[in-house]
Amino acid sequence: MAVTLLVGIAATVYFWLVRRPRDEMSYGLHALSGLRWREFSKLVLAAMEHRGLVVATPEAHESREPQSTFLLLARGNERWLLSCKHGSAYRIAAAPVVELASSIRLGAARGGILATEGKVEKEGRDAAQGTNIELLDGPRLWPEVKPLIEPALRDQVVGYAAARAKRHVGIAWLGAVAAGAVAMVGFNDVGGLALELAPRETATTAAQPSVPGPVPPTAEPTAEPGTGFREPTEEELEQQMRAVLKALSKTPGIGSGVWQTKLTLSVDRIASEKEVWPWICLELERYPALRTTRVQLNPPPGSDEPVRWRQCKTV
Repeated sequence: MAVTLLVGIAATVYFWLVRRPRDEMSYGLHALSGLRWREFSKLVLAAMEHRGLVVATPEAHESREPQSTFLLLARGNERWLLSCKHGSAYRIAAAPVVELASSIRLGAARGGILATEGKVEKEGRDAAQGTNIELLDGPRLWPEVKPLIEPALRDQVVGYAAARAKRHVGIAWLGAVAAGAVAMVGFNDVGGLALELAPRETATTAAQPSVPGPVPPTAEPTAEPGTGFREPTEEELEQQMRAVLKALSKTPGIGSGVWQTKLTLSVDRIASEKEVWPWICLELERYPALRTTRVQLNPPPGSDEPVRWRQCKTV
């Protein structure tokens, strides 16, 4: 029981307090990468407003050139430059940091902020040293924008990470029970061996040999029952995603489909939403890992219908 409790509690603490926030951040950053640059920049600007920084020149916000545009922010008399690098695949080296530093000097700004869902490499961090530039890459950006994203998307990300953590905690407790059974068998074997090595009382007749007592049988450890659902590998998940796209391409009423992220599927429909939605769910629900996918339903070409967001299954 001590081994079972020790292993089970340690695994629960790890999966819930360490692994779950890490998975939540990973899923959240992938979800952010599916947004348009304008939507992403609005999230970052909303996070900056919580710091007291507001847009000083609205014209810069309307620019469609995210790679070369710096947003000018103000806090009182201070001026700050904001650079948004949109995409989880970004690996920021020294060049974007040097460019931002040059713009700060030319614009006589107090400092700058570089925000991205990707990662700032060592070269970029070295280039930022000695400058008043704050680097907000994925792990530092997610806590600031998490309260500001769409509630449905946030609940989906949080729920997916929590469900995965609960599943792993359950598996860990089954393993803890098995470890406790193995420890119990080992303890019984050691106890039996100690009894055999202990001095035995000899009979009054020395010629009569002593007969050792029977060794108690040891129980085999029980096999760990199956969990019913196995988390697919990255390769298996990509195969399932490709299979869904292939099936949808042959479905009447659907023009095309594309995976924006591992949690978001964009579908261009030709027929009505009522006709195509059951077919989309039929394909997604074939795979347990894709049942909670967030689906973006795009209206037919030339239609004035709005884009709809739907979900076949909730966590």
